[in-house]
Amino acid sequence: MGIICLIIGLAILMIMCMKGIHIFISVFTTSLFLAVTAWLVSPDMLNPVDALLQVYTGGLGGYFGSFFFIFVLGAIFGKLTAISGAADSVASFIIGKFGERAVIPSLVAACAILAYGGVSVFVALFTVYSMMVSLFRKANLPRRLIPAVYFAGAGTFVMIMPGSPQIQNLIPMKFLGTSATAGLVPGMLTALFQVTLVIIYLTWLFKRVKAKGEGWVEDEKTAKAEEGKKDRQLPNVLVALLPMLILLVVLNILKWDPAIALFCAIIAALIVYLRYLDWKKLIPNLAAGTMEGVTSLFNTAVIVGFGALVMTLPAFKESFQAIAQSGLNPLVVTAISVGALVFISGSGSGALSIAMPMIAAMFPATVVDQGSLHRVATMASMSTTPPFNGLIITVFSVCGVSHKEGYGPVGTLTLAIPLLAMMFMLLLYTFLPASIATM
Repeated sequence: MGIICLIIGLAILMIMCMKGIHIFISVFTTSLFLAVTAWLVSPDMLNPVDALLQVYTGGLGGYFGSFFFIFVLGAIFGKLTAISGAADSVASFIIGKFGERAVIPSLVAACAILAYGGVSVFVALFTVYSMMVSLFRKANLPRRLIPAVYFAGAGTFVMIMPGSPQIQNLIPMKFLGTSATAGLVPGMLTALFQVTLVIIYLTWLFKRVKAKGEGWVEDEKTAKAEEGKKDRQLPNVLVALLPMLILLVVLNILKWDPAIALFCAIIAALIVYLRYLDWKKLIPNLAAGTMEGVTSLFNTAVIVGFGALVMTLPAFKESFQAIAQSGLNPLVVTAISVGALVFISGSGSGALSIAMPMIAAMFPATVVDQGSLHRVATMASMSTTPPFNGLIITVFSVCGVSHKEGYGPVGTLTLAIPLLAMMFMLLLYTFLPASIATM
């Protein structure tokens, strides 16, 4: 009964998200439903009030506090690149050098390089968003596809590639004793397969959009931001890029905390963009950037709180145990169990943190190659991303796009294509010689 209630709850959440209902209302309604039904089915569970006040708000508050500076400072940095004209400068340079036909591959490559270089997918979003808006406007592409292009670069193949510094590739190391390059050959082949599907899909998608005559439409917010831009002087592209490069150097070479790196980038932007900023409007602009960051953080934190609540439900533990004890191949068990937990909790890293201790205990090195286990677990953490995933919520919020407008392409890139890649990887482990598959 508990599992049925959990499935109904997830269905309610997805339907409400797809209908465009605000994420907090959607999550709170679903959380209340699950808390009440879990208490009715298992009276020894926390009562609904305590479940919401202790578990849900604990998860929400913990995440909000942990990521507050990253979101707010990231939004302020993005605002500075926008109001200074730096983003427009970079956009104009790319359009001028490569033409409108290269906008999409250029942006996908930029996002992928940032993510594989170690930049958090949240930080990378704030770094490239203003530039993406400028490029989409100049190329006359619809705003609703900005999230799809972002995920194509930063949230698909890069996340599961051997050597990736993203958290999904690092968590299995802690429990399996493996390295970041574990499962090198199958991982790289799967990444190649996935990026091929991504390119094919994006090519088809944008041809279809162009054929329908769909293009950029200014909303009130961006139209107001564009006032007075036509005649203003833009910084040289090298000047425009300098604070962004400082951010990358401080983050990836000096290895400083992301919040400190973003603060350094903000200081650099204020100095480098000095002559291109309207200082009379600077404080209101920074205040607006701050609120944009807080809004994005809140929208993500509410779903993290939901994940914390779900993970306390008996149905959650029962579903994992049923999969783990199915008697299937260890790699298949890992793929299914991690994938199921991702879809239930809405978090790839959260699912790995829960599943990997149990998987490591069940399947030691004497049973299965640990590098293979690592690579399959990493792939699985990205193969069932639900519509209520925290990053998806954040990206839509930052881009000003609703689920109804943008989830179709994003769902294809973060759910359909990764599922195909997961099956491809399992086939590789089935048919590749062991000497190659375990490299």
